[in-house]
Amino acid sequence: MARLQDVFSLRHDQAHPDKIDAAIRANVRVSGTNMWVLIFAIAVASIGLNVNSTAVIIGAMLISPLMGPIVGMGYGAAVGDMGLIRQALRNIAIFVAISLFTATVYFSVTPLQEAQSELLARTQPNLWDVLIAFFGGSAGIVAITRKEGGNAIPGVAIATALMPPLCTAGFGLAHGNWHYFFGAFYLFCINCVFIAFSTLLFAKLLKLPRRGLVTDSRRKLHRIVIAVVVLAVMVPSGYLAAGLVKQELFNTKASAAVKAVQQQEGFYILRSLFNHKEKLVGLIINGTGNSDRVTQLLKQRLEAAGVSSPQIKVLYAGGNTDLNEMKQELEKSQNHIAELKGGADIDSVLAIKNHSEDEAVLKEIQAQYPEADTIIIGRGMVWERAGQAKEAADGETAEKNDGAAIENNRQVVMVSMETAEMPSEKEKQRLQAWLVQRYNGMQVRLQWKERLR
Repeated sequence: MARLQDVFSLRHDQAHPDKIDAAIRANVRVSGTNMWVLIFAIAVASIGLNVNSTAVIIGAMLISPLMGPIVGMGYGAAVGDMGLIRQALRNIAIFVAISLFTATVYFSVTPLQEAQSELLARTQPNLWDVLIAFFGGSAGIVAITRKEGGNAIPGVAIATALMPPLCTAGFGLAHGNWHYFFGAFYLFCINCVFIAFSTLLFAKLLKLPRRGLVTDSRRKLHRIVIAVVVLAVMVPSGYLAAGLVKQELFNTKASAAVKAVQQQEGFYILRSLFNHKEKLVGLIINGTGNSDRVTQLLKQRLEAAGVSSPQIKVLYAGGNTDLNEMKQELEKSQNHIAELKGGADIDSVLAIKNHSEDEAVLKEIQAQYPEADTIIIGRGMVWERAGQAKEAADGETAEKNDGAAIENNRQVVMVSMETAEMPSEKEKQRLQAWLVQRYNGMQVRLQWKERLR
């Protein structure tokens, strides 16, 4: 037993308490150097989030000076130094204000306005973020109290990720998106509180000497305040974590049910939506199959998987053309052709055909994207100088003749959409491919704009 205690002992390589105290206090202080490093780190992190670069974000975490005041706050609470606690809180407030200002200014002027996946990942904190902050802070204080710090501190800076949440909060302020702001700032608060809390616990465990005079009554008050703050920060994250677990369990069951029914019926999925709160499975599908039968099969499989009273909504986008409607449209076209004289109005026939086709595509896009604000479909001719022509949306390129610049005209379908948020590149590519197939290989130019707030 004694040998096992020696293996896990933190005493044998612990630095002198005075050295530990000096190191922590030095990192708490605010200097001109720290201010500039913080501004640069926030700018780097904001750019990394903006271009969705994980490597750039990690680099910003490593150069950030935010960890020092947070560790100092926990250490001050452990050794009873109220002056150090006040200094740490003041410096944290200054750092946060500068960080939010820098990030907000950047995201206000950058032309890249779309929220990327790295940014979105910082808007929904949960209990796992509490655990990461606590264990990361524990590793940090243990490393700080060693005679040789080792390589734990950079790892702690990366794991606890103090910079990206503040940058994401700045993005929320710049775009007036309060959901992003409060979600990201809550994640930052989680990291601050639990890094400080783990520092306090390990400073007590290591029996670092007290540095201030605190009465018993004041000490009890401090413990109550610390307990209230920790619980106030942790409880909402626990609730969010429970919702995340329920969502994942529901998604797993729903995905398995959809896959099984898809293999049985042979349809393919354009879009899907799972909502565990409403027990909802929404599908927009195409191909073979019957929507009523798909709905019935999905309901049976979800109930068999333990989901009580599931809500199933299945919508066909194309692929279920009503034969009566098709017959009526055909009769209208035939009657109109019969009225033409000598083919003089052949352009009118083509216009009617194109209009009917565009109207059908518009309805199908509306079914796939009910959240869209505007959908515009038009046809026209495109002119490009072949030497400067961009690759066409369907993979075609302008004609070339021995490298000479050739001017050419081609018919093109223009599809313009406006939504509250920009979709991913994968979603754009999926719609582009679908449109090309829907228009039988015609050249299609897709433009997708984000609604101005």
